[in-house]
Parts: sequence; structure tokens; C-alpha cells
Amino acid sequence: MTLVAGLDYGGSSLKAWVADLETAEVLSAVTEATDTARPRPYAAEFSPAGWWSATGAAMRGAVEAAGQPPGAYAGVTATSLRQGFVLVGGRDGGTELGPGVLNSDRRGGPHLETLRTRVGVEHLYALTGHWPAPELTLPKLLAVAGDQPEMWAAAERLLFVHDWALWRMSGQAVTEVSYACAGQMADVGRRGWATGLLDELGLGTSRLARLVEPATVVGRLSDETLGLPLGIPVISGGGDAQVAAFGAGGMVPATVCVVAGSTTPLQAAVSSFPVDPLRHPWVSTHLQPDLWVAETNAGYAGMNFGWLAATTGRTTAELSDLAVQSVPGARGVTATVASPVWSEESWATKAPSTLVGFTMAHGPADVARAFVEAHAYAIRANIDDLERAVGDHRFERVLLTGGAARNGDFRRLVADVTGRVLTVPEVSDSAAAGGTALVARALGATHRPPPPPVVVVEPRPADGYEVGHRRYLAVFDALQAHLPPEAYGS
Repeated sequence: MTLVAGLDYGGSSLKAWVADLETAEVLSAVTEATDTARPRPYAAEFSPAGWWSATGAAMRGAVEAAGQPPGAYAGVTATSLRQGFVLVGGRDGGTELGPGVLNSDRRGGPHLETLRTRVGVEHLYALTGHWPAPELTLPKLLAVAGDQPEMWAAAERLLFVHDWALWRMSGQAVTEVSYACAGQMADVGRRGWATGLLDELGLGTSRLARLVEPATVVGRLSDETLGLPLGIPVISGGGDAQVAAFGAGGMVPATVCVVAGSTTPLQAAVSSFPVDPLRHPWVSTHLQPDLWVAETNAGYAGMNFGWLAATTGRTTAELSDLAVQSVPGARGVTATVASPVWSEESWATKAPSTLVGFTMAHGPADVARAFVEAHAYAIRANIDDLERAVGDHRFERVLLTGGAARNGDFRRLVADVTGRVLTVPEVSDSAAAGGTALVARALGATHRPPPPPVVVVEPRPADGYEVGHRRYLAVFDALQAHLPPEAYGS
């Protein structure tokens, strides 16, 4: 048996896993919670030392649970949240200079106007594939350079979280190119750093690492704290959403992959860098060197559904069962708990999450159904918008994955609302499956892990959904236009 080890970093936890290289079967996985510090408004930081200690504990646990000899391991890889980063420098460039910055950090907000006025939104999007948003790495770095000039001056390398993990493992500083894209720091069409932009903004390029594509052997494992055999290849992964979609069987042309979890990113592989005149999808490089990815997001539907479950004293499974007791259209109740459009305007001024049409004649089942229907309506709208943005052709396949995809009623709802055949992969850990496939490619394996089994869901007509979908779009647009954030305490 030949094994692969991997790391998967999220915002609140990290996971170490061990899988069979040939089958992608996960033999063991250990999750460790990670802390987020919020020392001031809009800041979201982490302790590199604390995260690496948790990384070692998780990986040692996964290796022990796998129970295989050291000689069985062929390589180790990683994936992580995007937009988060660490600055390193000091003696031999081997020290983190302060807390790491997480993807949810919004310190870049005051610098968005600089990007709009000095660079221009159209040029910025055409170059980087991203519109201005405070969570992106570029405006955050402008904040660090302006607010912490001594740290910025001392920094020798900017490393995204994925890059930092590889650097910790091997001592090699590289940046996997999709992270540079997701940070708004790449010339996406050319798959390189946006050097002119960075020079114009005063950030320069001296702190940037060498760019590599996914599935690149960047070095050899030199950190003994992970419990893995020293000297095995350390291999670049890719952006977390991409790797998970890839492991689920997505990321292929003519397919849109919908990851229905706490948030709901939608991704479509395209053969060239699409520049949408409306500037809606974010565009990054693909795991394959000749493809790109257009991405939108249907918002926080999963998180909002979890809130409703906790507020009503139910589990999400119980709330899902309750929703089925209502009817298509939720008897006129509309919930704006998901976003039908991904754009600079909708992100800067979000419509409030609220209920419209609720009366004393309605019950908890109608509210629950309104929440899950909003999720499906937003998925439909985002799929339609992605099709428009990448060339006005209908996707041949819609792949639904993520936590919500495990619920049969939700699968049925999405198929019926979108009017599309759904392919639902049955994969227990898509990030591990994707990471295993990347390692197999990097090592030149003659085989590839087999695709996961799938469930196919055929749509059925339901008039209530057409009415509900139109009402949902109208309500969302009205709230977006007429209820600014200060009106509801955002």
C-alpha cells in the first residue's frame, strides 16, 4: 500500500489525513480546533506557533491511526483557506514576524478607494479577475504596509497559509498560483504575479515567492514534529474550494460545481480567462495549467440555517424534516438568507437576512422551508449568472456536493428549483480525494484515483417554485436597493 498524507486548513479548525494513493480511500483523519484572535475591529488573526503545534498533533494522530510503516508514505501535501497570509523574515528568513492574518479579516476596507481611484475597477478586474473587497489580500497588505511599517520593512517573504505550511514542512518558500489569484495579486490571464500593479501601489515584488502550479514537488520534508518520515516529497496543493470540488469529480469543462456548505461557492472550469463585462465572477487559475476557474458564491445560507436550528432548539436534520411539511413556495414566505448575485455591489451593501410575507397563519415548517428554498433559489440564480458570464451556454452537468448535498430532500429541491439534472458524488472527504489525486500527478503515477460513485437526481416540475423564485428575486432586489446597512445595524 502506498500512502499520501495531507493537511487541510480552515478558519476554525485544521485536519490531517492519510489516504491510499491508488484508491483515495481515507485511512485516518484527525481534526484539531484552531483559535482566532480579534484584537481590534475588523481584525482576524491566528498564532502561527499555535497552528503549527495543532498541525503536529493532528498529523501525528492521523499517522498513528493509519498504522502503516514509514516506508509506505509517498508524499505530503496541503490545502487551505484563501486570502490569509503570514509574513516571515528575521534571521535566515526563518521567523514569522507576527500573527497570521485570516481570510475573514477586513482591515483592507479603508484601502478599497485607493484601488478604485488609482487603479480603476475595470482595469483591476481585467488584470486580477477580482473586484475590490476588504477580505482580499491586496488591500490587507496595503493596510499592513501603512499601519505596521516596521513589520512590513522587516518582511522578507509573503506566504499564503498553504505556502506557509509547505515552508514549515520543507523550508522552501513558494506560492501556489491560485492563492496569488485569490489574493488579487496575480495577472490571472498570464498566470504570474501582477508586478506592474504591485509596483504602482508601492508594495513591490521583492517579498514574493516563486510561483508554482499545483502538484509540484517543492522540496523534501524536514520537520520531524509531524510524525512522517523525513525526506518524503512535499507537494503543492491548491485553493481549498478547488481541491474539494476536484476531489468530488468537478473542475472539468461544461460542469458547474456547487459546494453547499456553510457558504455555497459555485465554480466552473473554462478554457480561457473570461472577462465578464458586469464583473461578477472571481476568476483564478485552475488545478490544470491550461484552464481557469470562474467562481461565484450564493452566500451564507448554511450558516443561517444553522442559526435557525439553534434558535428554535432543533438540529439542522430536524429542521430539514420540518421543512418538508410545508409546500413548494413556503405558503408565500420568503427568506433572504442567501444571495442570488455575486458582485461588488451586492457584497459592499448586503441585503439583510430577513423574512417577508410571514403572518400568524404561518408555522415553523413554512419558515424552515423558506430558508431552504432561498438556498436553492440562490443556487439557481448563480448558475444562470455564471453561464452568462462565461459564454451564454448551458452547463452540461451540475455537480452538487458539500454538507447539504447529503440530504435527499435538499437534493430533490435543488433539482426541481433549477430544472436541471444533478450529479451528487458520494465522497466522504473531497479535500483528501483531491489532494491524493494531485500527489499522484506530481509523482507521475500511472494510475489516478477512481472517480467517486454518484447519485443522479432528475428534476420534476413544480409551479410553486417558479412563483417562489420570482418573488425571492424581487424581494432581494427591493431590500438591496432600499434598505441600506445602517438601517438594520450591519
